Amino acid sequence: MNRRLPAYAYVIFGLVAVGILARFVSDPRGMIVPIVVFGVVFLLYKFPPSRWQRRKTAPGPRFAKPKEKRRAPFRVIQGNKPDDDDLPKYH
Repeated sequence: MNRRLPAYAYVIFGLVAVGILARFVSDPRGMIVPIVVFGVVFLLYKFPPSRWQRRKTAPGPRFAKPKEKRRAPFRVIQGNKPDDDDLPKYH
C-alpha cells in the first residue's frame, strides 16, 4: 500500500527543518537542551524503566490458578403464562 503524505505536510516539514537549521546556525548552545530532553524522552519511551529493574524473586507462578466453578445443568421452570392459542380474557 502506497502511503503518501499530502503536499501541505511536505511544506510544513520543510518549514520545520528550515527553522531548526536557522536556530542551530544562530545559537548552537540553545539547541543542546531541547536535543537532550528529546533524547531522554525517546530513550524512556523506547526502553521503559520497568525493563531496567531486575526482580529478585524466584521464577514461578505468581498467582494460584483459580478453581473452575461447576455449573448446574440447565433446567426449564414451568411458568403460569397462558398459552397463545387461548383468546384474550377481555374479549
